[in-house]
Amino acid sequence: MKHGTVVKSELLFGGFNWPSTARLPDGRIMAVCSGFRLAHVCPFGKVVACYSSDEGLTWSLPSVVLDTPLDDRDAGIAVSGERVVVTSFNNSRAFQRRIAGRDHTPAERALIGAYCDMVSDEEEEAYLGSTFVVSKDGGVTFGKVSRVPVSSPHGPCVLGDGSFYYLGKAFCMEDEHGCFAIDRLQSISSKDGEQWTPPREIPMPAIDGVLFCEPHAVCLGGKSILAGLRAQDRKGMFTIWTAKSDDGGQSFGEWKPTGFDGSPPHFMRHSCGAVVITYGRRKAPFGQRARISYDGGESWGEEIVLRGDGLNWDLGYPATCECGDGSLLTVYYQRESGARHTGIYYTKWQLPQRQ
Repeated sequence: MKHGTVVKSELLFGGFNWPSTARLPDGRIMAVCSGFRLAHVCPFGKVVACYSSDEGLTWSLPSVVLDTPLDDRDAGIAVSGERVVVTSFNNSRAFQRRIAGRDHTPAERALIGAYCDMVSDEEEEAYLGSTFVVSKDGGVTFGKVSRVPVSSPHGPCVLGDGSFYYLGKAFCMEDEHGCFAIDRLQSISSKDGEQWTPPREIPMPAIDGVLFCEPHAVCLGGKSILAGLRAQDRKGMFTIWTAKSDDGGQSFGEWKPTGFDGSPPHFMRHSCGAVVITYGRRKAPFGQRARISYDGGESWGEEIVLRGDGLNWDLGYPATCECGDGSLLTVYYQRESGARHTGIYYTKWQLPQRQ
């Protein structure tokens, strides 16, 4: 394995979190994330992109591709031909003020409060929600910010016919008690990444005390789709449940727990047919993990430790793409020892030999 840096900074607004990655039609690799952040929750995040022309060994400086007056967070990406869809979501000024009062220093609270005071009601109404931008030239330029009704960290997947399929939670904000008023899984689809179908309800597990969120899906070929959900409770469970669809994501079979110690899921289908799942482990030893399935997610191989040197729980969201030689590139966020902020890092690795 080879490890390296995509982007990091020790500046005041130097936090980078929650990445995704994909290969562009010209062969470059694009990594997107939330950048230029003050903290894990702050109103200053913007979605940025870094590009690599050498299979992930070196990266461009970050460029902003999606920026609203609110906190632009988890960044997803999906590529179909020259069309590149980058997704995000944000949260309200009231949420920012509540978190600032709980987690930030007096100086930070003053800064966050002053910034939120400058954002108008009209601006919040125009941008609050699950957002996306589209490039029609292979990830070079991006259009205006638009909204969709669903959200997930790594964004849509691409189906066999080149269309986009977005499995996500119905967007909503936490209330003052940290609860979600809406707890529904939905899917939307699009032929061009711009115009999306109305949301379709997808049943998900309902277990008292367990929160299911942050889904991701991958096309296995034809109309077969594998999906995963982050599942957690207050007792420390932090794992992944999966389900399959045989009708192009119109419906899914039974959701089943994997038992993995980590989440949320990101799936990638390798050119050899193997499915790669990556996820962050937020218990010691902290770090980034992967597993391989050769039967479409019915069973998974042994856990692969990509990184086991995380400092604490604030890491993860690894996402993987395939390099030109069939090797794998996984990007993720975590903090280095002594660093002010989290940064985006990569691991290059190979599929293990099939037993």
